[in-house]
Amino acid sequence: MNFQTISIALLILCLPQSEANDEAIRLGLKQVELSKDLNGWKPVTQSKQIRYGEWTTNAPIGQVGTGGGWGNWGTSVVWEDYKTVTSNEFERASLNNGENGLRIQSIEPFVPSNATKYYQEELGSFIISPRIDLSTTTQDSLFFQYKSNTKMNLEIWISKDQDSYWGIWEENPNRFRNHISATAAENDFTQIKINLHDLLIEMGQIFCDNERHDAVINPETNEVYIAFVAYDNAERRLGSDPEMIEIKSIWTSSYYGDGQLQPAPIDPVISFDHKCSSVTISGRVGETYELQTSSDLDDWKTSHSFTLETYFETYPISDFQNTTMRTMFFRLKHKP
Repeated sequence: MNFQTISIALLILCLPQSEANDEAIRLGLKQVELSKDLNGWKPVTQSKQIRYGEWTTNAPIGQVGTGGGWGNWGTSVVWEDYKTVTSNEFERASLNNGENGLRIQSIEPFVPSNATKYYQEELGSFIISPRIDLSTTTQDSLFFQYKSNTKMNLEIWISKDQDSYWGIWEENPNRFRNHISATAAENDFTQIKINLHDLLIEMGQIFCDNERHDAVINPETNEVYIAFVAYDNAERRLGSDPEMIEIKSIWTSSYYGDGQLQPAPIDPVISFDHKCSSVTISGRVGETYELQTSSDLDDWKTSHSFTLETYFETYPISDFQNTTMRTMFFRLKHKP
């Protein structure tokens, strides 16, 4: 999806680390444990094949071929090679100030100096969160601090099903800027605070305006996955300086199921977003629910039946409206 972009400059302010943690705690956020198992965050890599080699171009002046065109010209291959390259993983690291964090390093250069051409490829390294529950607080936010070289790019993606991911932040961001702040932190780190609740509302309206109701993420009831994404160019020549990104002090909303020894019963929920003209049905994956309608709250009829493939599904309200009824009430029930 294409979002309108407007260039902006972020105001960088000084904010001590302790104050950042205090604000995250006040918002009810949870800090990712970066010294042990990362609380279930998983690193993912990407591989691509890179073509490179030496090509020469012959274009002698004054030689005319049949039909009046220039003759004996073109590009010829002197040598070429291919290499399958895999991005590096995010790894736990002890940073220079002794804090625990994540570090991602650039791909080791492999293109020799006598190569005249190589095909640029961008490889991503990802670290993906467990399922994060947005329904536990109305102040869902993401805090983190990072430091990077200029040639490696860092982005934040979000998804409700680990199928389609949507970018919500990148360095020097130019969208959703009203919900994102950047401040200078200690040791040349920059702290990013993202108001997920308000950002998802704005993003949902964009989806609705583009008739993508299925992509709307409801900040009141849904769960999401967050991905940190580092992009590196895989074609850098031998001798290129190494690049690196460091991340620390990640705070998010609680993970889904935190503190539950057994899965709690999930009552089905139906919620309406009249601004987007959408309806969201949520419940347990694999269970079947019935959407029932009534005009008087006494006589209920089943209009639709759902077996949820994800924890929540969003549809246009028009899918459920009966144009012959002036007033409609809805309820969601387990199918008997």
